[in-house]
Amino acid sequence: MNILIAIVALSFLILIHELGHFMVARWAGVKVLEFAVFMGPKLFSWKRGETEYSIRAIPMGGYCKMEGEEESSDDERAFSNKSAGKRALIIVAGAAMNILVAILIITIISFSMGYNTNAIDELSENSPLSEAGLKVGDTIVSYDRKFIFYPSDIYTFLFVSEGEPVELTYRREGINGIQRVTVMPKKTEPTYLIGITVGTTDGIANNIIERVQPDSPADMAGLTSGDMIIQVDETAVSSRDDLARHLQKTRDKPVEITIDRNGERLTVHDVVPQPSETYYDLGEQFEYKKGDFFGTIKSGLNYCISTIRSVYLTLGWLFTGKVGFQDVSGPVGIVDYIGQAVDMGRVFSEKLLYLLQITAFLSLNLGVMNLLPFPALDGGKLLLILIEKIRRKAIAPEKEAWISMVGFVLLIMLLIATLINDIPRVFKR
Repeated sequence: MNILIAIVALSFLILIHELGHFMVARWAGVKVLEFAVFMGPKLFSWKRGETEYSIRAIPMGGYCKMEGEEESSDDERAFSNKSAGKRALIIVAGAAMNILVAILIITIISFSMGYNTNAIDELSENSPLSEAGLKVGDTIVSYDRKFIFYPSDIYTFLFVSEGEPVELTYRREGINGIQRVTVMPKKTEPTYLIGITVGTTDGIANNIIERVQPDSPADMAGLTSGDMIIQVDETAVSSRDDLARHLQKTRDKPVEITIDRNGERLTVHDVVPQPSETYYDLGEQFEYKKGDFFGTIKSGLNYCISTIRSVYLTLGWLFTGKVGFQDVSGPVGIVDYIGQAVDMGRVFSEKLLYLLQITAFLSLNLGVMNLLPFPALDGGKLLLILIEKIRRKAIAPEKEAWISMVGFVLLIMLLIATLINDIPRVFKR
């Protein structure tokens, strides 16, 4: 079911992208030959005006076919015969639609669930920020001379941190101007886990298992969804926090876990918790708000700007070696991530919100990645238009088609490489 949901979500994003091309092409007076929903063999079609609309057999994506897009044409309404400016607008429109849809989705989610601001709401004891003199209520402005659009920006920058000192700026109520301090990120202590997700009661994590991670200590011990953890060693458990506190004390030592399974009391022995990965942190939690109309809209815009920037930052880190290629995912990994996001929800409304959130994130990524100056992508086509303007001579559509074909082959090779990354990860889970 999750695979079907993921395919529908990805198809929606691709169709939105192609709809952007279609709408601006029609506005620019370009003859659109076909607008297809899905790919592959044609199931049925109808014609309205000069455009054929079709439904195709493979439920993935779609396309907008324009006159003179990949070949020469004598038709004055052909794409290739339009001005460079109009062609550029048509090309950009696909990515623009993805970005606009993402902004709309994120804003709706923020109205529904609330949002975080850059104001500090909590500081852990002896945290890097408190040691640098920051207090609850301070608003973080920049980290390492990079503006903080959304709180997640800090976690993005910390992802590639090696613990080096960085300059941080912030605002404090009652003090004019921006304050500057040097902060030394610290590595977190490992958290000891058994690989379970529990439910909630009145918004608080309870002791009833909802999901068991494959190959985790809980899975190997035979724990399953629906089990109620009532005791760990000699410690009574009534919430997730009770279990977490005990595991943090015993760390990687074997523990006994007693459960209630359909009214039957069972005890499993020698469950060995596993340490989580450690990472650099500043020891803060950010303010959560809900109901502020203008704040919500601003938050949605800032989140989208933050995500767009993170795409380019990640690409730069990939080329400089700060991020390894093993962290890159392709279609298989994306489908898996969408499935995981849907699974996080306990009821339909939560599943829908998580699905919308990951869809907005992917829509931003699709829009931004398509604008990269790479053959076969929209950015590559924009680059050819720029070259045409510089040399003051049009590039033959056949040559553009050949360049796109080379780019397509390279993209297929990249796809195969991401499959090598994704498939072992998916099956390991």
